Amino acid sequence: MDYLMSIFLGMLPEVIFFTLFLVKTKDLKEKKIRLGILIGLVYFVCVAINLYKLIYHVSFIFLVYLILKLLYKKKAQVIDIFVFSIAVAYLTIISLLIYIPQTIEQYYICLAVNRILLFVPFIFRNKFNIIYKKYCSLWNRNYEKKQPVKSITLRNISLISINCIIFLINIICIYILNMSIKWGD
Repeated sequence: MDYLMSIFLGMLPEVIFFTLFLVKTKDLKEKKIRLGILIGLVYFVCVAINLYKLIYHVSFIFLVYLILKLLYKKKAQVIDIFVFSIAVAYLTIISLLIYIPQTIEQYYICLAVNRILLFVPFIFRNKFNIIYKKYCSLWNRNYEKKQPVKSITLRNISLISINCIIFLINIICIYILNMSIKWGD
């Protein structure tokens, strides 16, 4: 029963979140269902089978990029790794909410709030693609046009950000493992 609940209340909403995030950000029109299914398979293999191991969370990000490359070939760019990392970081941060409660009733309340917070960014879904296009234009070098941020600066900021996200995921995994030991799971 717990396994089914973790699939329907845990993994399924998260896979839908990741799929919607990519569809809205990259303005994908076709192959949405295939994208969702492949993300679900990769998510299950990387995250669900090996809980709280950083390498699988990081490999999930890169495997999603490979899925994008496989399905959308020319639409997939290296910057998609950095963009998708934002979605992973958001999910990681709101996942901490589940580990605050002391009782099972508080846990279910926090889980409900967590699932609501998971989809709150989609209030601004129309801005996702605009921001993505701006990010792409600043990422690519353009010597003919004056840009407010040099592409090398943006690339360095993106690399530092993804390293911070990986560090954050690692800290949260350690925190969750320590909480599990404390609770006796």
